[in-house]
Amino acid sequence: MASFCLIIQRLSFIILFAASFSFAGQTSRKPASSPPHDDVSALLKTAQDALDHQDFETAVKSLKSVVASQPDLVAAWFDLAYAESGLHRNDEATKDYQKAIELQPGLYPARLNLGILLIEDHRPDAAAEQLAEAVKLKPEDARAHLYYARALTQSGKADLAAQQFQEVSRLDPAHATAHYELAQMELQQKHYEDARASFAEAARLDPKLAHAQLGWALALEGLNQPAPAADHFESYLDAKPDDLETRFHLARVYLTLGKNQEARDNLEKVYEANPQMPGVAAALGDVNALLKNLPESERFYKQALAATPDLADLHRALGQTLLDEQKYPESESEFRASLKLDGHNGEAAKGLATSLYMQKHYAEAIPLIEALLRQPQPPVGLYFILATCYDDLKDRPKALENYEKFLDLSQGALPDKEWQARQRAKLLRRELRK
Repeated sequence: MASFCLIIQRLSFIILFAASFSFAGQTSRKPASSPPHDDVSALLKTAQDALDHQDFETAVKSLKSVVASQPDLVAAWFDLAYAESGLHRNDEATKDYQKAIELQPGLYPARLNLGILLIEDHRPDAAAEQLAEAVKLKPEDARAHLYYARALTQSGKADLAAQQFQEVSRLDPAHATAHYELAQMELQQKHYEDARASFAEAARLDPKLAHAQLGWALALEGLNQPAPAADHFESYLDAKPDDLETRFHLARVYLTLGKNQEARDNLEKVYEANPQMPGVAAALGDVNALLKNLPESERFYKQALAATPDLADLHRALGQTLLDEQKYPESESEFRASLKLDGHNGEAAKGLATSLYMQKHYAEAIPLIEALLRQPQPPVGLYFILATCYDDLKDRPKALENYEKFLDLSQGALPDKEWQARQRAKLLRRELRK
């Protein structure tokens, strides 16, 4: 969003300078006692022709000769500043505009252009000073209010900036950019409802302003409205299909909404455009796991791990997919890798215990299961699994103890396992009485 605002500023900057008439011979105050000599007039003509063709180097050379000969010629200083800015010599242009303003303080185009130049140079306080004067000189010119608002925004003076954006809208009700930039500021302040309304108005005024749709979506996310936010993300991406970061973000939004197929569709587009984009392979692993497309999930998780092998949760996720594929030795290896990187990863510990259990490595599984049961609010089914481990190892007292704990806690939550537990508990009590 911020980068789009900068583009708007640069475009407006160029358009403004293009629209600003070349000042020589028009509204400048020419010194009455020092009329230009013939050679000065020729230099001015050369400069004007050069400016018309954007030959800024030639213009600068001619105009420097003019101001050397006629230092009080306001028009020459203005055009010199304009030419220097065309060459991105902002320091020189700033000094030249200041000289023009020194000679003629009420020179509105110089105040306006200098303010714009200072915004581009990230000198917002100095810009605001010039633009405040420009607003005083031409209070009905929406451009001055717009750039003044931008300078105030850059200075962090949000309330004052908002007033100026609103003044732009009053003077020019069809000015979509003013609503858009006001919305950006409101979004940064987390005033989500105000931002939503301003982005909506910008989009209404200019349906081609795609970034208004993006801002609208972000504001709706801030309001915890992911479903309508997704619609506006889609509208933005219709216009800007190559914005991979936003498409990736939209995929995450769809995941939160449980729209896994839509999430995968967007992730695949990102992957096709940039398979090395950080996080995209892992996300495809996640979404394919949710869609039970386990071979694809495995493939993407392995690709992600090849790029980032030290992510504990990525090893855990691959381990879970391998476990679901009944590839128990491989899943065991991934869960162990996860725990080596993060010994407190409870899901990896649970996965390792399950993979060991499925391989009938009960003695190794028991300590893991018992550790999981010491955690707050463990799953009740773990007592059943622990009981079956002890049962298979012929440790009848501990098997019975855990079957009974399971039955006490389950209370109808796992009816099939409860039936099995009751039957085994009866047999174990009988055997232990012998």
